[in-house]
Amino acid sequence: MADMMVKRLLVELETGGNVRFEDGQPSDTWFSCCHDLVLSRFCAYDYRNVGVVGIKIHRIIRIHNRMLRTRFDKSISALSDTTKGEYYPGAKNTSYKKSLEYLFWNSDPVMEGGALGSYRIPEEGFLDAETYKELNKEAAVPLSNSISLADRKRIAFCSERKNTEDLVDDCPYRYGQLIVAKAHLGKSDVAMDNVQISKQNYPRMDSVFKPRKKCLPKEKKSESDGCECSARQCEWYIFDNSLVLPEYIIDFEYITKVKNPCPFQHFHDDLMSEQPQRRTVTVVKTSEQEDSDSESDIIKMEPEIRSRARITCLQENFLLAISHCGTLNDITDLNLHGNGLESLAELQELVHLKRLVVSFNELTRLDDLSGMPLIQLDASYNKIYTLDGLKGLYQLIELDVSWNRLVNTREELSILRKHLSTLQTLDLRNNPWLKAKELRLRTIGRLKYLQTLDGKQVEEEESALALRCAAGSRISQLSIMTFARTDQTVPRSLSLGDSAHIITSSSRNRPQKMADSDARWYSQITTINLDNQHITKLSNLDRLESLMWASFNNNDLTRIEGLDNCTNLLELSLANNCIAHLDGLSKLTFLERLDLSHNCLTSIDSGMLGAMPALTSLCLESNQLNSLAGLQRCTALTELYIGNNNISNIREVFLLKPLTNLVILDMYGNPMVTSVENYRLFVIYHLRSLKALDGSAIEVQEGTLAKDTFGGRLTVDYVAEKLGHASFSEIRELDLPNNAIRVVDLGTGELFINLRSVNLEHNNLQSFAGLVYLVNLRVLCLNHNHIECILPRAKPQTLVNKKNMSVQGKHIDNSVQNSSPVLENLEVLHLGYNNIKDLASLQLHLLPSLKALFLQGNEIVKVEGLDGLHDLRELVLDKNKIKQISETSFSNQWNLQELHIEENRLKEISGLSSLENMMRLYMGSNRIADQMELEKLDSLHNLCEISLANNPIARRMIHRIILVHRLPRLLVIDGIPVSEEERNKAELYFIDQTVSNTPPQNPMSGMETGLPGILHYKPSVQVKVTNMQLNSGTTWGSNSAYGDDDIVLRGGPRVKRQTQARDIRQNFGLTGSNLISQANNSNSRSQYTYLNQTNYNGTQASELMENMSRINQQRNNKR
Repeated sequence: MADMMVKRLLVELETGGNVRFEDGQPSDTWFSCCHDLVLSRFCAYDYRNVGVVGIKIHRIIRIHNRMLRTRFDKSISALSDTTKGEYYPGAKNTSYKKSLEYLFWNSDPVMEGGALGSYRIPEEGFLDAETYKELNKEAAVPLSNSISLADRKRIAFCSERKNTEDLVDDCPYRYGQLIVAKAHLGKSDVAMDNVQISKQNYPRMDSVFKPRKKCLPKEKKSESDGCECSARQCEWYIFDNSLVLPEYIIDFEYITKVKNPCPFQHFHDDLMSEQPQRRTVTVVKTSEQEDSDSESDIIKMEPEIRSRARITCLQENFLLAISHCGTLNDITDLNLHGNGLESLAELQELVHLKRLVVSFNELTRLDDLSGMPLIQLDASYNKIYTLDGLKGLYQLIELDVSWNRLVNTREELSILRKHLSTLQTLDLRNNPWLKAKELRLRTIGRLKYLQTLDGKQVEEEESALALRCAAGSRISQLSIMTFARTDQTVPRSLSLGDSAHIITSSSRNRPQKMADSDARWYSQITTINLDNQHITKLSNLDRLESLMWASFNNNDLTRIEGLDNCTNLLELSLANNCIAHLDGLSKLTFLERLDLSHNCLTSIDSGMLGAMPALTSLCLESNQLNSLAGLQRCTALTELYIGNNNISNIREVFLLKPLTNLVILDMYGNPMVTSVENYRLFVIYHLRSLKALDGSAIEVQEGTLAKDTFGGRLTVDYVAEKLGHASFSEIRELDLPNNAIRVVDLGTGELFINLRSVNLEHNNLQSFAGLVYLVNLRVLCLNHNHIECILPRAKPQTLVNKKNMSVQGKHIDNSVQNSSPVLENLEVLHLGYNNIKDLASLQLHLLPSLKALFLQGNEIVKVEGLDGLHDLRELVLDKNKIKQISETSFSNQWNLQELHIEENRLKEISGLSSLENMMRLYMGSNRIADQMELEKLDSLHNLCEISLANNPIARRMIHRIILVHRLPRLLVIDGIPVSEEERNKAELYFIDQTVSNTPPQNPMSGMETGLPGILHYKPSVQVKVTNMQLNSGTTWGSNSAYGDDDIVLRGGPRVKRQTQARDIRQNFGLTGSNLISQANNSNSRSQYTYLNQTNYNGTQASELMENMSRINQQRNNKR
């Protein structure tokens, strides 16, 4: 695995980034899609003979190969370019997308060079057909839509190898790798038997395929039909390798019935996968696996550590008890391990204490031990960040401060050298030391009596080497003469190193000292290179007045000092040191280049950068910066390298705006680079002078995209950039959602004369300003914006700045927003989810030709402002806060045919009498409860579909009977078609209107306005109440026929549900005259009361009661 990663990195380096590998994370959209694709193409039944029961995905790597991508796009473009067929932008036919498929490839170990295919294919692509033919294979690229087929050759090879070799793992094919490739299948056909697959044998085909039953050996064909997915599995052969693009590399592991004998299995899983819980899928789980899992769970159990009481102060009784001594003066050995101590102040009274253990506590300093006669001290596993408290422990021989928080190497070693010079045993392991690799030599060089360091014996060779390093830790006269040069100019070189390295590597002009008393040679030095000299302090540089180029990289410097007299310095490199503060540079007014990378800087806002007005290049990479404050003073800066720090706030970029000369910026490796969306565009937009960002040159397209993304303006240039051409007269559709557009500025619209449809969903528009000049617009979608009105009430500043000002030679009058219609051809308008509260202020009267209006998901309370929409056919008001419809709400909408007003707060059906042409009405999910409200629908003569689902009136489904009777033209109620049998039954429930001996009433005075052929009379006498008995198990109250899942957005269920309708007709109730009088039985939950009933004579009532009793008895027996 490590070799493979190294090879991939070498490929990226050698190709200059043209081939790049991206390690996927579960948060990436493409990662989830590829992950699901692999799982969907895995079938455990295919592996029944090899003991595989599941698959685990460890890693998904995305391949970015610019050369292969370009070749693939060119091949696709050659296939898709056409002048026939349906119109497409750019005259390009996109039907080729139907032939694209993601297929799998795995190496064939038997084929020559097949095992190296996984290394070669991501860089060079698949072999061509001729090469496969020369290798005695089918003359096409072999792929498969099944993991088992793609991996069958490797499994067979590993199984044979297992029989011949003694392998530890009984499943040698456990770990594998797949390549997922995008392939263009084109015209395909089934491969013929006994015919070699080649382009010559299939001249008209782009690819051929073999079903699974033809790919398996003959003895297994009878078993291949055991799973239904086997019929869909096949091997594909693509003749043109340029139409196959490798896109993903999958590292996977087969889960088998046989337990993996490797003892490092869990470590392997951790190394292979960062999120194993997200990428693991077990298809089948056997009892052996369950036992294995239980053992694994036991092994991985966290140890239970019993909590110990924390000791806040060391009292005398406690000290005497744990030391088993009579008095404090008798205590010589003391063990205070694991007591949660934060202070040791009470130990000063132990004047004879020699050995002390305070490990596993909460100590941060050891100041309380100063001056004690200790010989041994164990302070490991604490939180100690400084050894300053050890001053005065001159008798200390053994010291253990491992597992603490010691950082500063120079300061801590200085304390040990001055105050603990007699140390013989020292343990400094597992601290976050700076320059940890050099810590051992530096420690040995400063403690001459040291015998054991970090558990290892100090050798004589180590001591000699450490002494030499310690001797060279200060800048001496000899080192200056050795590593200094006197060149006045920098020679030309292609090296990327600094000037000090270039000069010292190519020049021999060392300073010449004429005599021992000669000091003039100091003034001749212009260059000094003291890299890797273990220097701990910059000293003896005050005489180098002519120094211009200096480098002190890879040393142990903790501060910048000693350079005040080097006022002519032009370049200074202090990389890879331990510098924590930016100071000591105030006198370097001519400094042009400064390198402070790989140090410990946490802030640069000390004002020091402002003292260097000539600074043009600054490198602060790999520090601990979390802010760019201080850089705004470097106004001459042209190059800034500040990657691999802790900058997470994207607003820090604003501090770089004063740097108008900044050309190169590198911030790669900071948290904001990956966490902030459109980070690169954000930086490009706000820093207009940049030419390169994070190692990549800024293209013109990136600058344009940055302006469009963060400028929030929809302009002609923006449209041209999005569409890739400037043929605006050919544009018929414009789709630009989610672009943060605040202002539309497309001029007078002459360039977009044929534009018919515009989609600007999920933007920040507040009005139609800028869109009103698209005179031929038919469809406009502005969902999820902030639309308040058609035209802004103030002067449209985004289009014209002054009154009577012209745009591109066309006069724009501000008075257009007052009363003149706009967008006179607009027919469909989407304004959903715009937080609209007042329809009257929306100015909808300015759109006279509107036929469909969508206002769902707003905050509308009152229906008004629709007076000018005479041609409106469809209106959607779902998901608002409408409580009532007034009589004037739809006074001028006589052409309205479809009304959606679901999920509101309506309690009444009112204000619909003027909608004579209404055909579909959707009022689901409201608060309509009174059955009398259904009478208000009588004026809707043309109503053919209605939905009242999820209203209180629809809970017992009695509304359906009333609607069928009162509205004979209804075809669908709540999404269920109305049958003829249902109409007949509804008439039987209202049989009182057809009884022949009903006492005649005044037909004209008692008639209601109803549907043709049905007369409604209102008798003047007291109304008789007639009850209807329904079976308690009828479908009208059943959730199976009218569940919440049947209610769909926009108008409720409009799809025919024939099965549900048939069940309702079968379970509805009675087959004949089904009315009985049960005025006294008021406790039945299935009784419904109807008004406007007339009297029966005795004979008819008796016959009806007998028939009803007989039918009810039959139905009860059947139940």
